[in-house]
Amino acid sequence: MSVDYTLVIKRMQQLEQVYVLFAESTRLPFVECDPESYDDQVYMYAEEAAAQDGAKNYEEKQMPLRVVRVEKKQLPTFFTSIHLMGVNLLVFYERLSVSRIPLDQIIKVDPKKAENKHIPVNNASLQLTVIYFIQELRRPGQRKDDIERIKRLQELEEEMTVDLVRSSFILPVNASQDNGKVAIPYIKTPGGDILQPIFSDVWEFQKFQRDPEVKLKMAVAPFSKLLPSLMEQAKGFVLNPGGVNLILTREQLEAIAKRFEET
Repeated sequence: MSVDYTLVIKRMQQLEQVYVLFAESTRLPFVECDPESYDDQVYMYAEEAAAQDGAKNYEEKQMPLRVVRVEKKQLPTFFTSIHLMGVNLLVFYERLSVSRIPLDQIIKVDPKKAENKHIPVNNASLQLTVIYFIQELRRPGQRKDDIERIKRLQELEEEMTVDLVRSSFILPVNASQDNGKVAIPYIKTPGGDILQPIFSDVWEFQKFQRDPEVKLKMAVAPFSKLLPSLMEQAKGFVLNPGGVNLILTREQLEAIAKRFEET
């Protein structure tokens, strides 16, 4: 039986602002897999107080969340961003009602724009598995001897690793040098380590490209080409530094590559 979401979507889009639960661990909208339907869902509220109550409920589960206000004019961009994250359901709280709205009823994505043989425009599977792993890994106050959690983390890491090996990545190249040469941007950690940024998709790359005077170009590499692309002085890569900020060290990449060569 089909459900008509037209009215609730119109009411939502007419609000001057809405409130969304974000995960502190990823700096992205909090994503949760529904245990019954297996939908990958985010939570949006019409009222700030209700959103704050929603965030407090997760504090009891040691899942730190914050409430982010999204203005009316920002909604199209927001819906696009969670689509690129692999989210397929929006849970919308409006006073005493709760609506579970499939994301494809809110945003229509042109399949031609999502297709690009050279540049990863949409890497939703990788985004999701990394998000789920990081949300669990960075939960505070967890027991190190919790067998069930250790098993869960191993399962999430395995899913993420498989997606890493299957994916292609965007590597930024600085082509704005005066001498005509290209340079590789890097990030220096507080501890002095050098990391090369890489991105799962164009959306994450654009977060990094903030300085209009620096002309960054996109190079694309499959997982098998990451290690040869790593600068000698770099400790590893950092995936999506404006979001999940996942560090992949040289040693980790070597271990993953060796493991999948053997399988």
